[in-house]
Amino acid sequence: MNAYLDVIMNALLVFPLMAMVFTLPYIIYNYRKYGSVFSMRILIVYSFVLYLLCAYFLVILPLPSMQEVELMSGPSTQLIPLHFLADIVKEMPADQPFSFFSLLHNRALLQMLFNIVMTIPFGIYLRYYFRCSFRKCVLYTFLLSLFFELTQLSGLYFIYPRSYRLFDVDDLLGNTLGGIIGYGIIQPFLRLLPARAQLDRRSYERGMFVSFGRRLIAFIADLLVMTLLGPLLYGMLAFLRLQLPSSALLLFCGYFALTPVLLHGQTPGMRFMRFRLIALRGRLKWWQPLLRYVLSGAFLLLPWLFGQIAQMLQPSGVPLNLFIRAALGIVYLLMLGRMTYLAGQGRMLFFERISGTRLKNLIGT
Repeated sequence: MNAYLDVIMNALLVFPLMAMVFTLPYIIYNYRKYGSVFSMRILIVYSFVLYLLCAYFLVILPLPSMQEVELMSGPSTQLIPLHFLADIVKEMPADQPFSFFSLLHNRALLQMLFNIVMTIPFGIYLRYYFRCSFRKCVLYTFLLSLFFELTQLSGLYFIYPRSYRLFDVDDLLGNTLGGIIGYGIIQPFLRLLPARAQLDRRSYERGMFVSFGRRLIAFIADLLVMTLLGPLLYGMLAFLRLQLPSSALLLFCGYFALTPVLLHGQTPGMRFMRFRLIALRGRLKWWQPLLRYVLSGAFLLLPWLFGQIAQMLQPSGVPLNLFIRAALGIVYLLMLGRMTYLAGQGRMLFFERISGTRLKNLIGT
């Protein structure tokens, strides 16, 4: 039991690092599919990822040394179905074969029970969140178990010279049975849990308003596109032997002024995140997107401006200088938080009012 707990603790330690890698793609996926990131969905999906990580670590850990594996000479596979029954009988004491104490210490029985219990949560997730049918649940649980067994048979993807754990067909049966049990035991609780359709509906409702995070990802995507276009612009200017005082500013203004006009109110970043820029009245003019992004870009430059203000004040005491910088930083964070809240509520921000533009969600339309 302590060995299992140690493996689970290792999974808990690795999970934050894995979550950091997983978070951004998952956020982008949710923004593109639903238009929002719903907290309840995040809790369910991240718990599923943590469960899979724990199950995987239970399969591969503890890792033996390379020398230990090289000295192994036992069989690599056990292909006789239900062979675990013979192993259970073999480990039963002759005087009290069916006593509670003997069953509690029967390693073959405990191993089979562990294989069953390990995939019960998988069956629960498949039925509740992924809305799989019974046949798909059986198939996916079997494939998960087969992946685990092949991982063991391959010596952890041929890192080791041979397998250090047995490929057992009874493990496939036990794991598949666990998925079936999980599929069945969740049935009474489905009415108590929020349905997947309800989660989707809430997500779509929240996505009707283009949130600040969704805008930020689109803006970052546009900056990446501009980075790719930059060398083309500089090469063109060099070929034409033109020297402009600020080529970067020209690229920024031209990009955000022309792309919404050419792409029907969208920049490549907006198209990627599935929303569009429209005018409050009439058709979108070329100068409206430019004004919008100049104003929003000026807001992003406020931290630099606050730093310049603090430097100009030049207080005599260092603690006072740090206090001014901290106060200006807090003011900026409060402003950013307020704008994030307004964007999430579908209310217009200052640069939208001035430029006469707003964002329209394209998901589900």
